[in-house]
Amino acid sequence: MRTKPGRPRQLSVDQIIDAVLAEGLATFSMPQIARRLNVAHSGLYRYVDSREHLLVLAMDRIAREAPWPSIDLDWREEIAAIGETLWGLCQQYAGYDVAAVTARNVSPGFVEKLTPHVESLVGHGLDLVDATAAIDFIRTLVLNCSIDATRMHNLATEQDVPEHTIPGFEDPEKWAGRGWYQRHLDTHLDGLAQRLA
Repeated sequence: MRTKPGRPRQLSVDQIIDAVLAEGLATFSMPQIARRLNVAHSGLYRYVDSREHLLVLAMDRIAREAPWPSIDLDWREEIAAIGETLWGLCQQYAGYDVAAVTARNVSPGFVEKLTPHVESLVGHGLDLVDATAAIDFIRTLVLNCSIDATRMHNLATEQDVPEHTIPGFEDPEKWAGRGWYQRHLDTHLDGLAQRLA
C-alpha cells in the first residue's frame, strides 16, 4: 500500500531570505536554498517567482534595515556617510557588492531609503539630476571599490602575478579598498563643491 506524501513544509519569505543571506547573495542558487531549508526545490516557487525576484527581496530587506545617515548633515558629510553605510553592507553581507552591481532590478526599499537623501542634496543647492547622480556615484564607487579590493587582495596572495605598470596602482591601500575609494570620493566631492559655487 502506497502512503500519501506529507504536506509540504510551511515557510515564510523571511525564512527564505535568511537562507539567501547565509548562503551568499552573489552565489546562491535556488537548489542550494531548498537544501538549506530542507524543502523541495519546486516548493520555493510558491513564495517567489524566480532567483532574481528572491534576490530583490533580500536586497530590499537589507536596504530597509540598514543604518542610513541623518539628512541633517552637511552635504559632504551626508554623502560620505551614505558611503560608510554601503561599506558596512559590503562587509556584513557576503556577495552584497557583486549582487548589487549585477542585479537587474533595484529594490523598492533602496529607492525609499535614498530618496530623502536626494531631496536633502537638492535642499543644499544641487539640482535634482546632480543630486541623484551624486547618490548613484557614491553607490557605484563603494560597490566597485569593494569588488576591486577583493580581487586585488586575492591577486596579492598568488604567485607570479605581474607588477602594476600604471602609476598609482601600486598603492597597497587599494587592496584594502578604502584608500583608493577615498581618493575618488574626495575628487567627486570637490567637483560637486565647484558646481555649488
